[in-house]
Amino acid sequence: MRIFFVCQRVPFPPDRGDKIVTFHEIRHLAQKHDVHVFCLADGAEDLDNVSPLRDHVASVTAVPVTRLRSRLRSLWALAAGRPLSVAALDEPALHRVIIRKYDELHPDLILVFSCNVAQYAEHFAGVPRIMQFHDLDSRKWLQYGERASVPLNWIYRTEATRLLAYERSIARRFSHALVCTANERDDFERLFPGIAVSLVGNGVDLDYFRPAGNAKKPGSIVFTGVMDYFPNIDAVCWFCDHMLPQVQAEIPAATLTICGSRPTPGVLRLAERRGVSVTGWVPDTRPYLDAAEVFVAPLRMARGVQNKVLEALAMGLPCVASTPAWRGTAVPAGAGILIADDPGQFADLVVQLLQTRALRDDLAAKARAAAEAHFRWEAQLETLDRVIAAVTSPRRGAGSVLPPQGAGLPAQPGPDR
Repeated sequence: MRIFFVCQRVPFPPDRGDKIVTFHEIRHLAQKHDVHVFCLADGAEDLDNVSPLRDHVASVTAVPVTRLRSRLRSLWALAAGRPLSVAALDEPALHRVIIRKYDELHPDLILVFSCNVAQYAEHFAGVPRIMQFHDLDSRKWLQYGERASVPLNWIYRTEATRLLAYERSIARRFSHALVCTANERDDFERLFPGIAVSLVGNGVDLDYFRPAGNAKKPGSIVFTGVMDYFPNIDAVCWFCDHMLPQVQAEIPAATLTICGSRPTPGVLRLAERRGVSVTGWVPDTRPYLDAAEVFVAPLRMARGVQNKVLEALAMGLPCVASTPAWRGTAVPAGAGILIADDPGQFADLVVQLLQTRALRDDLAAKARAAAEAHFRWEAQLETLDRVIAAVTSPRRGAGSVLPPQGAGLPAQPGPDR
């Protein structure tokens, strides 16, 4: 089968949420199908990441997009009534090349990852199209609007309203929809009633992320993530303001390492505080995870599955997480993860773990076991295969809609299984 796979970013290296998922899906699909990838590159320098991806697929087409052009398009969209995040990624060159390749290659299926690039497949109603929402971005913008100050809160809420309308339009016109957690599926069914949706969850590379058995640094806490991403910025600032001082009052030597690329000036300033270090980009997060005694995920804004949490679990690292960060996992509270939303309770759990070796060891073993039980990529990708087979079945017409889950497809494995 010839598949066009459209995604927002060059899916290599797999070092952030959407790139991790798209890389594993593309590599899996290319084992059996003729896969052609179409994506945007984060500036011209990101084109260097295209070559390694070509080892796995039939072709890769990446068109650079600059932040300046994206912002200018967003400003125009704000006045024009269009979703900002869709307009920001509206690159004419990528539209042209996809249209040309469609006429040349006649794909059997188009799979789109992330609603803001669904625009590149809107023209092709004559071929089955799968929209992998993963998580619903309109709900994410609504969360941002609840946390941001004026005037950003108005912009974010406006974007949530416009993007929800766009998501509904795409969901109705595509053959099938995919989300990544049971909670996302519940929201989808509530917001888009009657539209077929299946659940394809995230996985984690259990061979790559595994504890090396190195000595832990006493009192060490770690957070990983892309550090120009609003929810991650909010999380580490909230932790440093409200939890870390309480932890250090009990354990003066306690430290926090913030490990991730593109730290904003506000994140860099956190390194001026006692015990806090900000690494910036690192080639490999595993040494930082392996050296820490506790992983924290104090996210107040989160949708879907947090890959950072899955990687920590796979590394056998006890986690303390907020409810939003934990909700997308399949892991019961206490099975590798402790849950708290109140800053005082969150800090108390971190202190307990740092002070109690037996508790850390118990949660570490449970964390790795949970990752092995729930987050094997093979299980998630088998579900994707079943959805593709059903959508492209000769018995189905192009653009037709699958029955709701349970009426035609096997039950999909997911976070609540």
